[in-house]
Amino acid sequence: MVWQLGSLAFGSPIILPSPAETLAALSGLLGSMGFWEAVGATLLRGLAGFLLSALLGMAVGGLAGYSRLARSFVSPFLTVMRSTPVMSVILLALIWFHTDEVPVFVGLLMGFPIVCGNVIEGVHAVDRRLLEMAKAYRVPGPRIVTGIHLPSVFPYLIAGASTALGITWKVVVAAEVLAQPVHAIGSGLALARYRLDTAEVFAWTLVAILLSGASDALLLLVDRRLPWRNRFDGA
Repeated sequence: MVWQLGSLAFGSPIILPSPAETLAALSGLLGSMGFWEAVGATLLRGLAGFLLSALLGMAVGGLAGYSRLARSFVSPFLTVMRSTPVMSVILLALIWFHTDEVPVFVGLLMGFPIVCGNVIEGVHAVDRRLLEMAKAYRVPGPRIVTGIHLPSVFPYLIAGASTALGITWKVVVAAEVLAQPVHAIGSGLALARYRLDTAEVFAWTLVAILLSGASDALLLLVDRRLPWRNRFDGA
């Protein structure tokens, strides 16, 4: 209702199109094959960037969490990555990579420090008293890992992955706007902006929001359905 009232107040679809105009633009996009190719391409780039950042973050975070030397080496890089403006990363990636690879690289670089930092926190959150008890009772090493270490790290990993996934979609679309690959949601946004078609800009933005929300819901669903989750909760 506020959106509709705002559209009426401005009285210009270029400034603020109405919800009906946005839905009409979205309906027009849904009937285009290029739309689905753009969504599919952005989906693949986002997932690639997220998976790479998650895998690298788990590996480096686990190493840094258990090794003080590795943590001292990694910490400055994490600080630099968190502090570097996204636009700087995108512009450098445009120089270094092909347009299709730019969003993947940016997603990797923005998601990695989040996952890595959370994994390090999860390692530090391991209850040392439980470890001492396990050693006193001579619990096998694999059982210590699955019964103590993983239950401690797992919630931090999921929280980090969820945050990284949300940021990944934002930076991937932003990178696509500048890189403008052939098929991409960001390319659709840029083209709509050039035509001053604000309703289509809103439509593409809505698609990006729905894509981010759907992937986040899927991550939570996978988290709840993992076969070892109940064992973690009961550990």
